[in-house]
Amino acid sequence: MPGLKLEKFQGIAPRVAPEQLPSMNAQTATNVKLFSGDLIPYPAPVVVDNHGLTGSEVKTLYGLYDPDTDARVFLAWDTDVDVATPAGEDDSDEQRFYYTGDGEPRVSNYTLATTGSQPFPVDYFTLGLPLPDTIPTTSAAAFTTKTTSSYARDSSGVVTIVTSTDHGLKNGAFVNVSGFTNVAGTYSQSGTTITVTITAHGLSTSSQVFLRFTSGSSVSTLFTVTTVVDANNFEVESSTSATTSGNVEWDITNLNATSIEITSLSDTSFSYFSPGFQASTTTSSDGRVDLSGETQARTYLYTWFTPWNEESIGSEPSEPLFIREGQVVTVSNLPTTGPTGKNFVRGIRLYRTLSTTSDTAFLRLATLWFPVALATAARASNVVTMTTTEPHNLSLTSVFKIGGCSDASFDIADATPASIVDDYTFTYAQTDADSAVATVTGSLFQDVSENPGTTTARYWGESSFDFTDDFAVTSLLNILDTDEFEAPPPTLSGLVTYNNDTLVGFVGNQLFFSEPREYHAWPRSYVQTIPYDIVGLAVFSGQLLVMTESYPYIVAGTDPAVLSVIRVDARFPCISKRSITNMGYGVVYSTHGGLAAYSTVAGPQLITDALHDTDTWNTLLDPSTIFAAAYRDEYLAWHSTAGFTFERLQTGGVLVDLTTDDLPTAMWYDYRSDGLFFASGIAGDVYEWDQLGQPNQQYSWVSKIVETENPLNIGAGRVDADYAATSPVWEGYTDTWETAATLWDADGGVTLKLWVDGTLVFEQALSSRALFRLPTGYKSDSFEFGLYASVRVKSAKFAETPTSLRTV
Repeated sequence: MPGLKLEKFQGIAPRVAPEQLPSMNAQTATNVKLFSGDLIPYPAPVVVDNHGLTGSEVKTLYGLYDPDTDARVFLAWDTDVDVATPAGEDDSDEQRFYYTGDGEPRVSNYTLATTGSQPFPVDYFTLGLPLPDTIPTTSAAAFTTKTTSSYARDSSGVVTIVTSTDHGLKNGAFVNVSGFTNVAGTYSQSGTTITVTITAHGLSTSSQVFLRFTSGSSVSTLFTVTTVVDANNFEVESSTSATTSGNVEWDITNLNATSIEITSLSDTSFSYFSPGFQASTTTSSDGRVDLSGETQARTYLYTWFTPWNEESIGSEPSEPLFIREGQVVTVSNLPTTGPTGKNFVRGIRLYRTLSTTSDTAFLRLATLWFPVALATAARASNVVTMTTTEPHNLSLTSVFKIGGCSDASFDIADATPASIVDDYTFTYAQTDADSAVATVTGSLFQDVSENPGTTTARYWGESSFDFTDDFAVTSLLNILDTDEFEAPPPTLSGLVTYNNDTLVGFVGNQLFFSEPREYHAWPRSYVQTIPYDIVGLAVFSGQLLVMTESYPYIVAGTDPAVLSVIRVDARFPCISKRSITNMGYGVVYSTHGGLAAYSTVAGPQLITDALHDTDTWNTLLDPSTIFAAAYRDEYLAWHSTAGFTFERLQTGGVLVDLTTDDLPTAMWYDYRSDGLFFASGIAGDVYEWDQLGQPNQQYSWVSKIVETENPLNIGAGRVDADYAATSPVWEGYTDTWETAATLWDADGGVTLKLWVDGTLVFEQALSSRALFRLPTGYKSDSFEFGLYASVRVKSAKFAETPTSLRTV
């Protein structure tokens, strides 16, 4: 016999008979790393934390990081929970995350999840907003025709009207101005000069006036004022010479206007554009001012609104009001607090239709935040720092009021923030004595007038939750677009993040999609129906892979309103939802007969078919209970009785069994630390897998059945391993390990076992690379070699004699 050398160790292939295995494949390979070709032990799992969910087995583990200390905390559930984090959410200080599997779909963040004691998450909001449950009521103030008391017009054609009483008009209102006809006077003409006498005419030189002569012989036409004699007399020049006199009428009808947009100057004055003669303020009670347009229908509705800018479907609209545009409307029966339940609603948005019977679009009037309770207040150098119990929802341009504060020195009205510190803290200027931070009670109210800070403030909820709609229609720009923003179904499962930051989940055989970047909104029109019940989802290369109880399906597209659904023609049903894992080269999951994989390049494949067949897969594993994680290049999985790692290679892959004292029940991979963490048992412990520096686990590797051409007696052997405990951890060593003289992570010995014709004939604990003797007195052509160690084994050599061993 020339000798036998065991090296470049490979994993197991249960479907292949032991004597038919490739040369370095194993019958048994347990708890051993094979990525280098050597046998390398796994470090023993080490307890690194506690998730706090004691007394039951954890099915889902997930980690967050304290935004202040960067300390890791763990969330744990005893159900199969799917957590989705749209782009950027997991890296933000807020760390908002969305999840299904723990009751109705939910959303939480670091603060909500970790406020209080473990187990986490402590608090959350239900994903999606409820339907508004009340209907607004309305009443409109009648608009009475206004009478003018004076008019004026400047050189630019801007007319200013003063009314005898408050006009009640807003900027942007559309009105009809009427009643201005002719102003009576007298005239006399001498030569071409005509002198006109009209009391308090108000005209300026160069004004264009139309004069109609009702007696005498002067010719009626459009004249230019050449001279303003005094307040009651002016002169014009005629194209014909005459000597005559009589009565005259000055035509001022160009002051009239229809559906003209006005600018409110005060309670009794407004302006509009109408070209014509220039005149200073002139007394006149002839003009009439009325709202323009026809009497038409108007309705109001509201939506729920959150500090996360989430908006619900609109409420049922109010009964129609038949009014003209510009009438002031009082909207009542609006909510005074948010709806019941676990939601983040802290205000409403109010909408109205245009005054038309045909246009059903609702335009936003205002965002109305509920009053917010105060928490603490302090004042230093005439600047108050105020915190609130809920998000204050202020911007730097907001106008607010602090009212009813337990320390009245902090009360203020018509104030604007000096700075926004965060969602719960802001500052404002207030001259008063310094005050240390103290707990206070009271409320923050926001001004909801059309132009906060420039009009009389109206603080919604201070004394009433009615809303006064005197807004100009021209200021209404935002159309209600949330009429399909339904909440997701309460039994939604399998949550993942898809293209354009869209969340996807399923119920039965139906796929549900959120509005892109609107995670609370799940339009029913986006629902896709699959022929078979869905088991799980995964996203790969911009496509959504849908694993079902039968065929997998591919969903493609960037807009959830326009998606394609294609069946993958390989009947690989998913038999374990928790086995679904994106491995980079494709999505891998447990199916009948092995691990299935799908990628856009290779399509569907059974990637373990060289290692397992249906019989071995179902006999040696419990495939319906597999849960897995992508750990470096390995598919690392556990099931109800053991675990395994699978690394895909062109040769078919490397498969290794895993065991541990307490089987993991849930895993979480932390991409920030490249660490794999798992929960095991019911004590609440969190373990880290493969943490270098920990004591090594014992591994085992048993060779194939080696058959020789002729019977022989193997009499000598040598195992090259790291026996002496003199080296650092191999992965942390700076030299190239293949050529380094120092040894890798040596903390124990090696046990060799030899089977001849299936019978154990030799078992020896080895402590050095020295040659050792094997039993004599037999000859056989069937051998098996077992290596059991907690140190690296590089090779094992065997021959008939010590002399022949030297040549192996």
